[in-house]
Amino acid sequence: METSKKTAVLEITDDSAKFAIGYAVGGQPVVIYKTERSLKGLVKDGYISDQKAVVDIIKEFAHIEDEAASLKINAHNLSIIIPPLGFQIYQNAKSTTLTSSSGLIDYIDITNLNSMLMNDKIPGDNLIVDIIPDFFTLDDGKNYSNPPLGEKSHSIAIRAKIHTLPEPLVHAFRATVEAAGFRIKDASVAPYCASQLIGSDKSMPENYFLLDMGARLTTISIVGASSPYSSLFFPRGGDDLTDAIATGMGLSFAEAEKIKRDYGFDERTTSYEAPVAVSADSQGRKTKYFQSSLNTVIEDFFEDWNAHFANAIAKLSARQPTSQVIASMPVVAIGGGSELKGLAKLVAPTLGARRFIAYVPTALGARDPRFANVLGLILAESHYRGTLEENYHGVSSLSRERQ
Repeated sequence: METSKKTAVLEITDDSAKFAIGYAVGGQPVVIYKTERSLKGLVKDGYISDQKAVVDIIKEFAHIEDEAASLKINAHNLSIIIPPLGFQIYQNAKSTTLTSSSGLIDYIDITNLNSMLMNDKIPGDNLIVDIIPDFFTLDDGKNYSNPPLGEKSHSIAIRAKIHTLPEPLVHAFRATVEAAGFRIKDASVAPYCASQLIGSDKSMPENYFLLDMGARLTTISIVGASSPYSSLFFPRGGDDLTDAIATGMGLSFAEAEKIKRDYGFDERTTSYEAPVAVSADSQGRKTKYFQSSLNTVIEDFFEDWNAHFANAIAKLSARQPTSQVIASMPVVAIGGGSELKGLAKLVAPTLGARRFIAYVPTALGARDPRFANVLGLILAESHYRGTLEENYHGVSSLSRERQ
């Protein structure tokens, strides 16, 4: 069973920096180490608001020591994940004649194709972040998903998806990671990463709406044939729900977060109902809150959240050719918000007949929907991508020692 090289991946989100080192084996990601650090208050609506503080936190990932596992890891090069704010995708195709007189396809021919794609002007002010090949075609008409190095042909063509993001967003993420002392190997957009992970699970659909509910930001992407086509976002997430619970019940954020995780939305009735929380006012008078009270706060929050969600689904659908596939596509949820108990019932008014799937990764070492994007990029790094970054041949990006 083929095993890929180890790769380090970093995702910066509204609530945390997620870091993992892993590899792919048999088309599945395997994590040998993962960790995260809180970034609360340092990233707002997907944009880094306090670069220095984020730099100070993520630079810790360059040297990892885990005494319990007798593990020491040095990671100098890594791949990063950028949120899909202003994400635009374009289809493009190029062809070129071979440079070698032998008529055998060489790496330089693939590089030439990527350069041609890069040199094409794209609409608006976005930057090209990633080039994802659909396939390569040779003179004989055969298509290859990976570069057909060594094959004989007079010319080679590529059809690829061009992933682009706003220039300020890309530069902010790159500058922050580089200021922390890392060299960026690759950069990818979050829904592309998640689509690669979900696409590796043969029990999952190929066409769906991807719902990534983070701490302060929710993104919805339309995925077709396991590849994103369009994305939208709105500034509502799991921490906003926690704020609503804290305000509605007179609790601290930490207390509200705990009862949200422990109880969630639950309409079941029992013969005896214990309070889920007790708060006290400035005079010391205590108020007990029960599951029904928690349900009311959560329902009120999701009345507003569902309006944004429904609007995003409608806009994304309108961008695609009308078809039965779009009308019946399920919703696949990832991110910390997908773990909320009762979420399927809360979003049901927006879903209609659509199936709802709260996806939990099965990856060894990281069965956590909050790490879905990280796992997806580990997997994506195991096969060919039209990378825009340098190839660090002969440079060891990871070193691992047993203490």
